[in-house]
Amino acid sequence: MAKNRLAVRRSRYTLQAHQHALESIRRDGPRHGAIPRATPHQAFLEALALERIGAWNPAFWNPDILGFGLTWVDPAPDGISLGIPTRFLPDIAAALMPTSSDDELAAPFCGKHSEVGGMPGLRFQPNGSSVILHAPGIAGRIEIPLASPDLWEKAVLIARACFDSTVNLLWDLMPDALHPVERAFTEGWPERYALGGAQYRASRLASDVLRRLPGICKPFSTHDMWFNFRGDEGYHIEFEWQNSGPPRDVLNLLLHRKDGLDVRIDPQDQPIGHFYSDDCTYIRMPGATGGRLDLRHLRDSPQTLKALQHADLKARRWDHTVQRRLELERIYGYPSSEKFLEP
Repeated sequence: MAKNRLAVRRSRYTLQAHQHALESIRRDGPRHGAIPRATPHQAFLEALALERIGAWNPAFWNPDILGFGLTWVDPAPDGISLGIPTRFLPDIAAALMPTSSDDELAAPFCGKHSEVGGMPGLRFQPNGSSVILHAPGIAGRIEIPLASPDLWEKAVLIARACFDSTVNLLWDLMPDALHPVERAFTEGWPERYALGGAQYRASRLASDVLRRLPGICKPFSTHDMWFNFRGDEGYHIEFEWQNSGPPRDVLNLLLHRKDGLDVRIDPQDQPIGHFYSDDCTYIRMPGATGGRLDLRHLRDSPQTLKALQHADLKARRWDHTVQRRLELERIYGYPSSEKFLEP
């Protein structure tokens, strides 16, 4: 039986299995195309989440690690599901959970806005074999399917242990509403966190990136991403990889006239062919709705690459971070990551 063309197009970006992609298209209706656009509130939630997920620093790192811990995504107009392997769930939880220190909680209004780590206002709700992430006042949802219903709570315990004892989880203190520290923090940055503010208006590009992130990451290894917020200019998203292929490997995905991002190449006095060559290491791509996506390719010298290729990866497995993570997995009965540590 021939495969559904729309599902094939969708899978190129989301990395869903064909049947999964077909079910998603039937759920939302083909009028939304291969990759649905998020509603404005949903796009805002996704942009805030991607900004934190982009600060990817997993406990178990290898040069060919899965890009930002996402195996697949399943975008809908008013929600998105993220396929996160059990191995990386604590790392994603640690990046997203809203935190604040004892000092901040003791004196949150001391002449400057309060500090909140992670994603301010993020809350979670168990939903059978998945967990729903949401934020008060934002009509959006992020769903994470789980291998077992108790996995999220265990992942949060492991993630919590990444912080010292002076750090508090704000969703524990106020599970159904913004904590006063979160409110002070977000109200102190209205251009970033207010509905209808500059970041809200610029969130479309970041949402569109998240909805295609597995496909964008697939050709490459050693990923990095960071966000620079430029007020009314929107997000400048820096997407970087090292010692992989040139940027052209994703240009056809990003610039596809139906399924790609609403961006264009800024030639910067270069012929267009340069951006499809082996020598291209940087592409600036402004978004039609604001913001910018920059692709960067870093290349080590041949001598450094040779040293990396001959490094004893097995020796790295017993560093303090890895030992601590394995210990926490045993303490909380979490599926062990040790099987992934063999070089």
